[in-house]
Amino acid sequence: YLGMFEDPMLCAARVEPPLAGHLEQPQFELPFAAGEVWAYTAGPHYSWVEGTPLGALDFAPNIKDTGCDISPLYARAVAPGVITRSDNGVVILTLIGEDQKPTGWEILYLHVAAQDRVPLDAIVNVNDPIGHPSCEGGSATGTHVHIARKFKGEWISSSGLIPFMMSGWTALPGAAIYTGSLVKDGQVITARQGGNAESLITR
Repeated sequence: YLGMFEDPMLCAARVEPPLAGHLEQPQFELPFAAGEVWAYTAGPHYSWVEGTPLGALDFAPNIKDTGCDISPLYARAVAPGVITRSDNGVVILTLIGEDQKPTGWEILYLHVAAQDRVPLDAIVNVNDPIGHPSCEGGSATGTHVHIARKFKGEWISSSGLIPFMMSGWTALPGAAIYTGSLVKDGQVITARQGGNAESLITR
């Protein structure tokens, strides 16, 4: 092996770990328009498939309606970036800095309807529409949008060293998967499937 390839230990020593150093999340806004009332329907759960970090949060618009109708409201960009995937209910927003280069951060939006979905390669700013929440793109019991973070290809847990924060709200895990809360300045929003008064949140 060493006759054909470089010593893997020497190669590994030159590769920067994906979460090296003091990493902080960029500023994110909640994924909907200011003034709209949405429900925080699921606290930290699997970012993608079972076994991935508990890094995803769910938000649902128009909670008085049940089922999987496409919402007329839009999920929106939490930060500036470029759309690097837009298909099958999935949108990936790759964040870019002031120099227009990728920062390493990506945001996954899941259950985004094909109708009016942001196109591939679109450049978006904070609050620009991403698409309508729905049940498309995987298992879902009701219309919502699933949000998760990646950094340099690694799914990031919603708690721990890099808390998931949006519009000043910090996600805290509950006693079980899908439970938890958002906290900000002494206010607490509690995750509730289907939504209720204590799960409602606005910007």
